Amino acid sequence: MNIYQGARSVVLRRELDPMSTFYEERSLTRMRHHFELQEPPMPGLSFFIHGVIQLDCENFSIDFFSTKHCDQQRSHDIPLRIGARLPQNFMIRNTRIMDKWGLQENSSNLPFQLKHGDPFWMQVLLTEESFYISVNGYHFAQYVYRMPIKWIVGVDIRGGVFDMVVDKFYVTEYPIRISHSAAGLVPLTEGKPRAMGAHTMPNDWLRIEVPSIYLRQHEEIVSKINMPFYGYLSSDRKLIDGRALRIEGRVRLMPQEFRVALQCGQNIWPQPTVSFMFNPTFLRTSKAKMGKAVIVRSAYINDEWVNSEVSRLHTHLGPGKAFVILVACRKTHYEVYVDGKLLVNFRHRMNPEDVDMLFIYGDVKLWHVSVETFLCPHLLRLTRSFPGLRLTTSSHLHR
Repeated sequence: MNIYQGARSVVLRRELDPMSTFYEERSLTRMRHHFELQEPPMPGLSFFIHGVIQLDCENFSIDFFSTKHCDQQRSHDIPLRIGARLPQNFMIRNTRIMDKWGLQENSSNLPFQLKHGDPFWMQVLLTEESFYISVNGYHFAQYVYRMPIKWIVGVDIRGGVFDMVVDKFYVTEYPIRISHSAAGLVPLTEGKPRAMGAHTMPNDWLRIEVPSIYLRQHEEIVSKINMPFYGYLSSDRKLIDGRALRIEGRVRLMPQEFRVALQCGQNIWPQPTVSFMFNPTFLRTSKAKMGKAVIVRSAYINDEWVNSEVSRLHTHLGPGKAFVILVACRKTHYEVYVDGKLLVNFRHRMNPEDVDMLFIYGDVKLWHVSVETFLCPHLLRLTRSFPGLRLTTSSHLHR
């Protein structure tokens, strides 16, 4: 049998944490929905789980169970458990092998809301190496296999949900989208460029002591951009030489990573062609200074990641901090600026005009995304020193 990388984490843990134990005991006494497979699953099989959340629901769990290593005390091994906890507004993922639970994967606050009394649907896709999980049309998590998926024989659902339906069929792309999760058009801002580090966030949002009534009145300013974010770059809004992508937002309080990808198409699986992927991962060691991050840059061409570049850098990106990221397209490369300072660059591996989709995913909140005219810093300083100068996108000076 092949050794699954994730399986090593299972032996590190023999019991659930107290909160998980509490919800486990409650789930055993709640309504159960049981579905069995008629044949072993293969990569490409997708499960569609539909249901309604009860008004008094605190949690529910979806178990993909196996017949391997079953005993009299526990009915099945569980290659994947998805546990939704509504009071805390997050989901867990875990595996149980021979009565031992692995290390639990937790999400940060959901980019969607599971609400009491509302319907929901999940898609769980089986690929060669991992589960892909989406909720209400939004990709949510990827979970690496800890045991063979061919052992899965059914799905067990427990907790405060009803009217459950489980469908399954093989798919060629993921996720299946509904109208509200389809990509919107990225705005194009033309005219005089703004300062590179200037943001559109109201100043009051930067203060900790903002009255709650003000937050309620301006809530939609921050929440109007859903995560993960997909933005369509139409033919007149391509990120080409002389333009920059402006992203304004805030890093979450407990970040692990986030990604900005310029790609072809909106699919998560199969992996689409990526012209440029910018991926800051935040260091977790006790000796790491706040804001230091591992910055990965790469491209996905012809079914493989190519020319990956990794750097450990001090940045203005940090837990809870607002940021302005500019991804500028030049003739031969992309340049990434954070709060007005050049951070990294990345040479083109394909024609930037072939990119038609912006994908942003991870531990950030966004309130502004647009494509705009780009001026490199020294030219921007010239326009401020000599107001009579006029610049075109090709960076020529005029009186």
